[in-house]
Amino acid sequence: MDFDAHLLRQDRCAVVRVRGEIDVVSRERFEAAMNEALETGGPMVVDMREVTFCDSTGLNALVMANRNAMEQGTAIALVALQPRVRRVFRITAVDEFIPIYDTLREAINALPSNATP
Repeated sequence: MDFDAHLLRQDRCAVVRVRGEIDVVSRERFEAAMNEALETGGPMVVDMREVTFCDSTGLNALVMANRNAMEQGTAIALVALQPRVRRVFRITAVDEFIPIYDTLREAINALPSNATP
């Protein structure tokens, strides 16, 4: 399956829109998109509505991005995980420290009011 990750800028955050499978083959491009988003200095939302699979390398990339965001004093959130993908986050307990929202609007509205990129 093809993989694509690209950065969109919103008023209150950077959004990384991801499509396809996040695995060992796509990890580098996924990390690059998240790093670019974190360079804006504000919070990052990862829109995963079109992600069909995420393995441990994808989980590790998100955990590292979350750690980097925390070190910068900002946060990340995930949006619209398909049930199969969300199950992986629940089983590994990643969903306990990276918030997951159903919609992009919910994620953006949950950001602190002082969060600006």
